[in-house]
Amino acid sequence: MIKTYELEEIGLNKNESFVFVSLIKLGEATAGDIIKKISFHRNIVYDNLEKLLDKGLVTYIIKNGIRYYKPSSSEAIIELMKIKRGEFEKKEKLAKKLSLEIKKEINQSKEKSTAQLYQGKLGIRDIMKDTLKVGKDYIVYGAPKSSVELMGETFWKNYTLKRNEKKLIVKMLFNEELRNFGNSLINNYTKIKYLPKQFDSLTETTVYGKKVAIMIWTEKPITVLIEEDNVAKAYKKYFEVLWKIARL
Repeated sequence: MIKTYELEEIGLNKNESFVFVSLIKLGEATAGDIIKKISFHRNIVYDNLEKLLDKGLVTYIIKNGIRYYKPSSSEAIIELMKIKRGEFEKKEKLAKKLSLEIKKEINQSKEKSTAQLYQGKLGIRDIMKDTLKVGKDYIVYGAPKSSVELMGETFWKNYTLKRNEKKLIVKMLFNEELRNFGNSLINNYTKIKYLPKQFDSLTETTVYGKKVAIMIWTEKPITVLIEEDNVAKAYKKYFEVLWKIARL
């Protein structure tokens, strides 16, 4: 004997299953006959008969203007499952396609956050080479006198020439003690302002692209390089605040 829960397992809803089982038992019946048998509201019976017709599980004939419903062939339920399998395969293909697209979107939007530590003058040279390699306008603030003393004026002037060749514009906020040296660097690609003395610091921050290089100008310089877009944006906002209060 067919059980309603078995029909539910292959995709019929609960009411469809009850209507279909009652019709199988009756063999051929009007909607009224089915209503009497299972005591469902007439709207529920009519609605689910239509659904079963759409699924190909039920057919009907008209006698004296009245519909008499009966189950379709026993093969109809197999055909229904073939249709469902086809629909499932289409949905599965779509799901796989969407999965690949979602993965692609996630990879594109995901920020890879990295932090590296450099020590010594060689680390400073590597960072400055990287600013040229990234090839984008950038900002610097907090450069102290010790940055010139440790690396030498020649290094910074040669670097500036290379940057000018690439037409990279840099906005720099120097400590007041670097005014004389800073003024010697100013050109179409180099804009410099000076921070009040209370902002003097041994730390210099360079923000280029998605990278933030924090240089600590001790006897053996230490540089922390952070690569993260949101961090770079935050430092740029802070720079703009300082730029407004800095002096030419």
